[in-house]
Formats: sequence, C-alpha cells, structure tokens
Amino acid sequence: MITTLEKVRRLEQYIAADSSTVDPVLDMTIDKLLARELTRMLELKARLTNQTVEFEDDYSLKSADFYRRYENGEMGDKMDFVEWAATVEMLANIKKRLALKEAPTSTD
Repeated sequence: MITTLEKVRRLEQYIAADSSTVDPVLDMTIDKLLARELTRMLELKARLTNQTVEFEDDYSLKSADFYRRYENGEMGDKMDFVEWAATVEMLANIKKRLALKEAPTSTD
C-alpha cells in the first residue's frame, strides 16, 4: 500500500516533469486539501487547548509547570496526569505542524 507521503512525492515528480502543463483543477484541489488540513489542525488545536485549560483549572497548575514536573516524575501516574501529559504533547506537535504550514517555502 502506498503511503500519503509517497503519493505526494509522486505528485511532485509529475509536476516537476512539466510544470507548465499542470491542470488548474489539480492546483485548486491541492489548495483545497491544504486549506482543509489547516482547518482540521486549528480545530484540533482549539480542542486540545480547551482540555489543557480544564486540567489547569482543576489542578491550579499551568500546563508547562505540570509537564516539567510530570517529566521529572514528580506528579505520579494518576490517569488524569497521563491524559494531561498526552494532551500537552499532542498540542506541541500540532503547534509544530502549524508552524511548518506557515513557514515560507522555496516556491513562496
């Protein structure tokens, strides 16, 4: 089974072979897919941010402080803490992906 990354690489090769004849529908489709992914990522970021705020309110502790203490083994392994740590990690990954999306590329 071909991965999404492999598909993207094939598309890149296809376009690079003769970029002057790229179908405008293909261009619009790629723009729509990127916009859809950005929307999905922003919605996920909002949900994860809300979850961290709930944990912060419940435990009167900022997520950054919690996560540092959790990583140092100071918080224990209560299910809430495992979930909170996972939420913090997912949120960090989302922020990295969004930063990549906003970074200029060689074609911008």
